[in-house]
Amino acid sequence: MRSLISLAFVLPAFAACSPYNPELGPVPFLCGQEEPRCPDGYTCEDGSNGAYCLAPNGVIPPDAVEFECHDDQNLEPNNDCSMAFQVPVKPSITFAGLAICPKNDKDTYAVTVTANQNLEAIIEFEDGGAAISGSIMNNTTACTPIMNASPVTGMPRVVRAYTPNLPAGTYYVQAYGPPTGALQVNNYKLTINVTGP
Repeated sequence: MRSLISLAFVLPAFAACSPYNPELGPVPFLCGQEEPRCPDGYTCEDGSNGAYCLAPNGVIPPDAVEFECHDDQNLEPNNDCSMAFQVPVKPSITFAGLAICPKNDKDTYAVTVTANQNLEAIIEFEDGGAAISGSIMNNTTACTPIMNASPVTGMPRVVRAYTPNLPAGTYYVQAYGPPTGALQVNNYKLTINVTGP
């Protein structure tokens, strides 16, 4: 009987103890992926940095400090092949202080090669911004990629595209950020190498 009485006192104590705190406070937090996206008493509101669960009379937090883009306006507009910046004819040239900014920006560079030359583009982007990618594009009116940049082993912020033995003509190197996501801008450095034959 004594153990039955002890058990009767212990069970209500366990039932009163819960890991869920119904008072989550006024600080906004990210909404869940599935319904219900927020706990009772909170509403899910969309903001520029995602959807937040808000307490009554809560406000969406302000955007984080905006990414500070380099000013490469001296090369703009260069969003496509028809407006490409003409690169001086040199075996190797590096452009620093470049930016994919604002989002959906593309930077395009025209490179002239003679018969059987190789074209290489190396893009190095900064920490704290979007991953920048790139392509070498053909010299037809369609201006379609013939080689997309791929990551360089051991260099997490560097991508490289290389095309050997090109016919003579003008080709294009294009740098761009991701089409979607919270972060679509970054600063970068571009090296273009023309080698051979």
